[in-house]
Amino acid sequence: MTASNRELAAAAAEVADASGRGLTRRAAGSALAALTTTRTPAAARKVLRSARLDDDVRAAALDLIDQLTTTKETS
Repeated sequence: MTASNRELAAAAAEVADASGRGLTRRAAGSALAALTTTRTPAAARKVLRSARLDDDVRAAALDLIDQLTTTKETS
């Protein structure tokens, strides 16, 4: 079953809370913002691609959404 953006956003929030002050936390926060303002993971990815972010943060946020989507689908 496909995870909802709400579930994915909650998982991104957990990653952000567990991370320090580095790239992972910034990427998780960006993923969280994109997931909470859209209806699908694909729409969240689209938002991230057009957002004004550093390239490394964008790439890490997109990777995180992919990881969370895969993890939640197999759970």
